[in-house]
Amino acid sequence: MTVKLGTAAVMLLLAAPFCAQMHKVEKPERVTRSIGVYEWTGDLKKPSASRLIPVSLFINSHFEDGDLYLARPVPFTLETGDEYSIERAGQSLGLFDIEFARDVVTRRSMVDDDPVGAWYGYGKFELPPPKKKSNLKASAKEPRIFGGGDDDQPHFAVRAGAEDNGSSTGDNSKSGTSSSSGSTRTGTTTSPAPDDDPDRPTLRHRDPRPDTKHEKKQKDGGSVIPLGTSLNDDPDRPILHRGTPEEDELPKALTGIPADMQQAVAVSDASGNDPHVFTREWESSVERADTLKAVEVLARPLVAAYLAANKLQPVAAAVARSSSGPSFANTPASAPEGPPRLTPRSAPVNTPPNSKSTATHKRAVAKKAAAVVPLALTDEDIRGYELSYGGLPTFVYTAETPVAEGGPVYLTMVTQQLPSGEMQVALTNVTDATHLNRVPWMRPVDVVDPDGSHRASLLMELRGPSSRQFALYSLVTAKAEQQFVTAVIE
Repeated sequence: MTVKLGTAAVMLLLAAPFCAQMHKVEKPERVTRSIGVYEWTGDLKKPSASRLIPVSLFINSHFEDGDLYLARPVPFTLETGDEYSIERAGQSLGLFDIEFARDVVTRRSMVDDDPVGAWYGYGKFELPPPKKKSNLKASAKEPRIFGGGDDDQPHFAVRAGAEDNGSSTGDNSKSGTSSSSGSTRTGTTTSPAPDDDPDRPTLRHRDPRPDTKHEKKQKDGGSVIPLGTSLNDDPDRPILHRGTPEEDELPKALTGIPADMQQAVAVSDASGNDPHVFTREWESSVERADTLKAVEVLARPLVAAYLAANKLQPVAAAVARSSSGPSFANTPASAPEGPPRLTPRSAPVNTPPNSKSTATHKRAVAKKAAAVVPLALTDEDIRGYELSYGGLPTFVYTAETPVAEGGPVYLTMVTQQLPSGEMQVALTNVTDATHLNRVPWMRPVDVVDPDGSHRASLLMELRGPSSRQFALYSLVTAKAEQQFVTAVIE
């Protein structure tokens, strides 16, 4: 069967490829972004000891372990010269330059045939440079703009008495062809020289800092350069100094997990995108108190269920507060003391009590006390975030509950506030010091944008009895999902 096409149909088929070629597809942006955790002791401006732990590397549209990627021998994320921005919820606190990296092998991993250890980066923290103030001063009179005949470019009016040096029609060197004057560039431009490998990913590197003051003096003729008649005038001549200059001293290498250790997010990205701050400021102290109270209502049943499942005896709120200091929890009224117990006449005074009945009685009293006295929530902390533009308010809450024996019970909970005002739980973690080998302690580090999408994820430290990991959690749906987790760091 032969199908004959009309002239109009043939013209449409011939024109279709040409129309498709008119559409230009932009090359997708390649994001290479490294996330780490900066740990230090002492003052952030001048830490006494510090280190940087690589966490994730987003490259080729997926996540890699920053501690393992291209470790030949040093990981790609810890090359000398890499520059990291130390941030709090997207707000930069300063810059950290990698000077060297070290593969730390612990005693436990030395016993193994194939020790793993962990890579740490060491360097120097510097505060962000201050913003330069503009030296331009506003003119007292606004300039008048006239059309220049056939020339479409506007011209500023020349005040009376000014010399006409022909700058409006003279050579182009004075008419604004220079790029430093901010005028329209004219003439031909040369393209920059291509890199050796344009597809090679790069992280942010620190900028070289030449002696611009000395160069300026030489250009202006303000300095005198003597003849090189002495060996001391040789610029390549080495100079010996005693000790290390103070500006070149690096903080000590942080070892272990000291009690006063602090953490912050470290971000390295060569794209130079605009920062995105994810902090949600509190409208008032009343809003913070109301939010804390609503979160506590959700937290207490979780802790009570964990205590009952693991047969842990909580400490009364009043006792815990007197031993561990004040907390945000409301002070409960103490349980009223019952009437004194009288010894029955039929029971001899010197008869030893039944151990079984005594233990049963203690459990009954403890259960009754727990029902009367609310659970203690100490060391409470709550932080508000906005993980994306127009996203739901997100709150990260941590607290502890002291128990009679062993360490405290640790609680971490992430909630989001719905438009109706109701709180929904997105992520929970409850454990105690004696069960870290079964359920690690989830300690919030901060929120961070791991892939340059302007959407933040939760960066958590999963701490066990003798090891730890770092994990990223995204809140795209009602429940948090794990995006990435590192290898075990001993």
